[in-house]
Amino acid sequence: MIRVDHARVFDGERVRDGVSVLIDDGLVVAVTPTARQDPTARPGATADGPATGAAEATEVPEATEVAEATEVIDGTGHTLLPGLIDGHTHVMGTLYNLRLALAFGVTTELDLFSFPPALTGWLCDTAARTDDVADLRSSGTVMCATGGHPAASMPFLPSLAGPQDAQEQVTARRKEGAHCIKMMFDDGGHHGADLPTLDGPTARAVTAAARAEGLLTVAHIADDETVRAALAAGVDAFTHVPMAAPLPGDLVARTAADGRFVIPTLAMMEMSSGARGGRGLADDDRIAAHLPADAAAAIRMGTEGLAVTVPSPDLDFAHALGTTRRLHEAGVTLVAGTDANNAPGRACPVVHGAALHRELELLVAAGLTPVEALRAATSAPARLFGLSDRGRIAPGLRADLLLVEGDPTTDITATRAIRRIWRRGVPFDREGFRTAWRNPARPAPRPATAGARTPDTNGTGPGLRDGGTTADSELTAVGSTALAPAAARARESGRPDRLFDDQVATQIAVAAGAALAAWSGPRGERLRRAMGDYFALRTRYFDNWLLEAVGSGCRQVVVLAAGLDARAFRLDWPAPLRLFELDRADVLSFKEKIVTGRVPAPGCVRIPMAGDLRGDWPDTLRAHGFDPHVPTAWLMEGIMVYLTEQEGDEVLGRVGELSAPASRLALEYGSRAMFATDTTRAALDHAAATDTLHTLSALWRNESTADPLARLTGHGWSARSREITDLAARYERPVPPAFDPTVPGSARIALLEATRT
Repeated sequence: MIRVDHARVFDGERVRDGVSVLIDDGLVVAVTPTARQDPTARPGATADGPATGAAEATEVPEATEVAEATEVIDGTGHTLLPGLIDGHTHVMGTLYNLRLALAFGVTTELDLFSFPPALTGWLCDTAARTDDVADLRSSGTVMCATGGHPAASMPFLPSLAGPQDAQEQVTARRKEGAHCIKMMFDDGGHHGADLPTLDGPTARAVTAAARAEGLLTVAHIADDETVRAALAAGVDAFTHVPMAAPLPGDLVARTAADGRFVIPTLAMMEMSSGARGGRGLADDDRIAAHLPADAAAAIRMGTEGLAVTVPSPDLDFAHALGTTRRLHEAGVTLVAGTDANNAPGRACPVVHGAALHRELELLVAAGLTPVEALRAATSAPARLFGLSDRGRIAPGLRADLLLVEGDPTTDITATRAIRRIWRRGVPFDREGFRTAWRNPARPAPRPATAGARTPDTNGTGPGLRDGGTTADSELTAVGSTALAPAAARARESGRPDRLFDDQVATQIAVAAGAALAAWSGPRGERLRRAMGDYFALRTRYFDNWLLEAVGSGCRQVVVLAAGLDARAFRLDWPAPLRLFELDRADVLSFKEKIVTGRVPAPGCVRIPMAGDLRGDWPDTLRAHGFDPHVPTAWLMEGIMVYLTEQEGDEVLGRVGELSAPASRLALEYGSRAMFATDTTRAALDHAAATDTLHTLSALWRNESTADPLARLTGHGWSARSREITDLAARYERPVPPAFDPTVPGSARIALLEATRT
């Protein structure tokens, strides 16, 4: 049992002094006058004078009164609060964001658009079982018009063509586990588009179906007209506030009269308007000391994930503040929500956890008292979203708690001076979180920047040092060499006839967002068409080979330049084994944020390690427990084309030295000579300099003209090759055009497997 004494307590509704809070088995078990626990204290008084609200404190039951606390915390000079609730976020497919949120006292996030459903369900279920991340509730897939925002840029999203689709879509959301329904009333104008939106009959049909299913409806709005349409549809709430002009008085009055609540997302509106105040959040030592470097840089200069991507002189953040003030004065309940949507490698300045502290400050700037702002982040969202077990400090409720230095009920920025965090009574190791991202073995990268990416002109590929001269973000270091296969694997995982199901690749596609545009967008279209199903075929081939190798006795697997490979998590390994993943520190840093919360498949011990293929990686491998006397399965997928002939021979030589008899090797082999065909040259000539094909071709360094099988034989391996045409026929897929031998001028690629002789 934990007891907090002498702290000022904001219980979610009011301030209470002179009380002690007892925590046991994940719950608040009592809130009692401090004198009942401390006989030396004067009843109903504190060191600062008479207590407020002490007479209303809940009496502690007899059994609890005599129980001895195992830990007593002196909260003198501190304030105990319910864990904060962020009423509007986007987790972007990764539990890392929920851990970042918890590090800033946000114990629950309400995600208002997450996709695909399987990933959303995994995130919610895992967060429910894990106390070192914020809890999660989600609306799941957004409701939008066919061809509207965001379906126009995400054609795989389900959408509504009319009222007839409403019931089916709402039922689907409920079956997927959605906790509310998010509706889009936005024509994409702030993003330079003019798209259809939910019409009146369709919107009303959605709200009626949601109400019948017991689901709350939240409308995304963009301007006065969309607010009017949302209210006419009968939504329960709307999120965002317009910046083109203050919300008209009739709409303010109607919002209040209809009992609707509003999530203003002032932190997002401030950043989207170009107002500079929010950028200073990363300069507050109380925040900055616990911000990973990429998150801090995103706050200071990030431009992704904003509500407005096409600036307009008509947009003024003062209008958003003014509307929020008028809504509050009219009696409309406000909920604190940030629209946080940063993710690994995605430089979005509205950052999980940290942004909510700015949101609270902006709510106060809009006319709320500090106590009212705190209610907007605790009891109000808990009540409105049906989270009856949290949001307040009272007996029987979850011990989601936050202890801060100072008094945020008078100075709202005191919420940033966090001293302790509990989720369900479990302390969060905030210092451990900070140590992890400050680990010098994992240098913190700078965030991704919007727009085209600079090719790595040093010619380095996966697992190779670039000297830090060209990589402008952790994703640039990974480059298209890792993102393209990840995007292709995510797409394959969504097919009904999929050759595998790679949920980590799906997470990467969701989290990386704009960073995948080089492959998924127009710049990658030519290469995407040429590659066809190649990445899916290659992945399935190496999957089968690995399972066979382990089944035949290899008890170690080493994936060199592992990149974003997820086989440790998704393959059904036939025997216990250790799986070593070797790659650059920055690549692993990005990957670890993506796979946070994922557990390797049964029997697999995953061992990620930072190493340079042109350095002392064999020593690194041994230091992590690799045994060269045990048969090993080596995978070199997508490496050889990025190595010079000398570098490739050095890697193959070291692999041979580390391989016991019966070890196996599989690799994809390509060289500039095999790729530089007339067709490739013609494609390069007709493509823009920023095209993905140009980016990749700048990285091809293998100039060898030797036969690949002969190279492996020379290094002591008995090898054979597999033809792409055979794989395509086996899995009933078209032959990838880039490697189709029946097409004149097509490139060549070799998939090789070998046994140590």
